[in-house]
Amino acid sequence: MKSKLLTSSQQSGMQLNIASPPLQVIAALSALVFVLNFTLEVLVSYGASYAHLVQVLCLIGILSAWVLVEGLLIARLHNWSPFRVLTYLICMQVALTILRLGFLIIDSQEVSSDWLPHAREQDNWHYLFLIPYGLLFMGIHRSIVNLFTLNEKVQVLNTEKQMLMTLNALALARDNETGNHVIRTQHYVRNLALRLRMMGHYVNELTDQCIDTLYKAAPLHDIGKVGVPDNILNKVGRLSDEEWQIMKSHAAIGEAVLSSGDIEAGGDHGVVKKAIQIAGGHHEKWDGTGYPRGLNGNAIPLSARIMALADVYDALVSDRLYKSGWSHEDAVNEIVSKSGTHFDPLVVAALIEEQSNFQEIAKKYRDN
Repeated sequence: MKSKLLTSSQQSGMQLNIASPPLQVIAALSALVFVLNFTLEVLVSYGASYAHLVQVLCLIGILSAWVLVEGLLIARLHNWSPFRVLTYLICMQVALTILRLGFLIIDSQEVSSDWLPHAREQDNWHYLFLIPYGLLFMGIHRSIVNLFTLNEKVQVLNTEKQMLMTLNALALARDNETGNHVIRTQHYVRNLALRLRMMGHYVNELTDQCIDTLYKAAPLHDIGKVGVPDNILNKVGRLSDEEWQIMKSHAAIGEAVLSSGDIEAGGDHGVVKKAIQIAGGHHEKWDGTGYPRGLNGNAIPLSARIMALADVYDALVSDRLYKSGWSHEDAVNEIVSKSGTHFDPLVVAALIEEQSNFQEIAKKYRDN
């Protein structure tokens, strides 16, 4: 559903569509106010009548007030830098309009035949108004261009968000894990990433944006199970060697499914990009014995290495139809024993530091 821009008479809290007609009107009015201000300076230079100048000023005042009120309402709902800049620039236009009106009122009380000192040839200081108006015009033009350029990014992000919601629903529908497994692993991933950064590891990679992206991408780690037959996916007993090979294919399938979306918003930091790395690499092992490619060490994407530990920990401590959940201590000991073989040693070190938080997450989001 295409969202619309809110104006003063509408309810707040909905998503802003930068290409919506109300914003286009505001942008056009902002440009019109500048043109009228510039026209006013020309009228002053050529000695237009006082009545005409006041009429133009009143029109500028009405339009400026309208644009300013709507701009402030938008700025309250959306903390976008181009909007804030545009609002500040409009405020400056209103201030200059008030200043000009004050000059006209004061000057009109002087000699009627030579009513405006700026019209006298020897006193051309009125041209000083052209300087701030010129700067305002450049600023407003830049802000409007930024806003409408941002619209393309917003549309891509909205498309990506809708696709991720659909894929998340598909992943949950086909996964033999519970919905809470997704929530728990999301939190495990975020805590591990934050702890790694706190410990001074992978600082350049683990920016705030990257960690937020990992959190959003984590639920798609097993999306490839859409390609695994039901009789294998839902089998309670031990899988045969042939069935296990089919089950293992879900990593490559997930990578292929996500890659087919061809959405690259955010480049290497985009949610889909991270989801591709996680889906295709969370069963790789540090020593190169994992699948599907047998990658080893830092050749495995960091996002996949973090997801691998979070996924295994949750699998160990959770009850399943075919097993009872391990204790937290046993699960941590098992993971520590595989540091440097299955798991990145630095990620294991982060788990050790995050044990209490892991226990809280497991308890808070336990399966009913």
